[in-house]
Amino acid sequence: MRGWMHWLIMGTAGGLAVALLLYLFNCGPGLTGPSDGPTATMQGAPTEAPGGLPPAARNGANGRGTTLRIGWTAWSDAEVVSLLAQRLLERHTRLDVERVMTDIGIQYQSVANGDLDIMLMAWLPVTHRSYWEKVRDRVVNLGVLYTGRLGWVVPDYVPRERLAAIPDLADPEMARRLGGRIQGIDPGSGLMQASERAMEAYGLADLQLVSASGAAMTAVLDRAIRNRDWVVVTAWRPHWIFAQYDLRFLEDPENVLGGEERVHAIARRGFQTAFPPQVAGFFSRFYLPEEELARMLLNAQESSPEAAVDRYIRKHPNRIRYWLTGDIEEAADSPTAKDAERSESTG
Repeated sequence: MRGWMHWLIMGTAGGLAVALLLYLFNCGPGLTGPSDGPTATMQGAPTEAPGGLPPAARNGANGRGTTLRIGWTAWSDAEVVSLLAQRLLERHTRLDVERVMTDIGIQYQSVANGDLDIMLMAWLPVTHRSYWEKVRDRVVNLGVLYTGRLGWVVPDYVPRERLAAIPDLADPEMARRLGGRIQGIDPGSGLMQASERAMEAYGLADLQLVSASGAAMTAVLDRAIRNRDWVVVTAWRPHWIFAQYDLRFLEDPENVLGGEERVHAIARRGFQTAFPPQVAGFFSRFYLPEEELARMLLNAQESSPEAAVDRYIRKHPNRIRYWLTGDIEEAADSPTAKDAERSESTG
């Protein structure tokens, strides 16, 4: 009797174990392949999402539709522009919008691979040329978002007769006055890559280009200005520092750092068909005048990026309507652009 019961118990346990293994294999989390989250898709080739959708266009939560992923890097202009796009699309479409912060080089590759839907910070034709040439045949250019400039910047109290152009930095006495350093930003940026070329092109052997971050650069600049010290930083316009301080770009006679740039929206292949037509239309019309963007950046510095974006949306109803619909309201129907500008300056 005991032998019979022993084999019955063993057989039942074995059957349950087999059933459990079959369940975990077919239904259990994480056993049949990699996660479909941002980290997994960033690390490898794109995988098919449930339902056959490409990895960057999955069903959203709460029945809102698909998720649109916007890449951005922690630069002041990229933060407010991507946040502005997120706010407007989530309020006026059924999309969930996810902002994915990552290095600029990874953004280009991720858009080309389909891991990101769009990036709003492609500086062309010079700054991001090396990134662009690697992916240009695998992405879609949706147009210019705003204009900008990269370069090396000094406070305006630094005498122009002593320091007007980058070649002036080759003087050993000038290098000592600057503490032997030029303050940079994050090393993966196009600005830093161009700055490294400028160091070599102008023979600045007595100076060190210091990599850090955009926030570190502004902190160094602020401290130097409060102490009236001489300082050179790598910077770009639009940026709130140009609204906060009196600054000037050093002349770049060899044009190593480039001139005026245009910042483009770059989307993955199939973007226009993966989302409603109004989404591609929105990005093709999404253009920010430099003065308005600079003011929004300063507001973000004084309050928060979220508050600055919400303020911009309230103050520019005509521009927002055009971006979203393509319609241009008559002045009689709503405040004119000049009224909005006047309200912005006094509000």
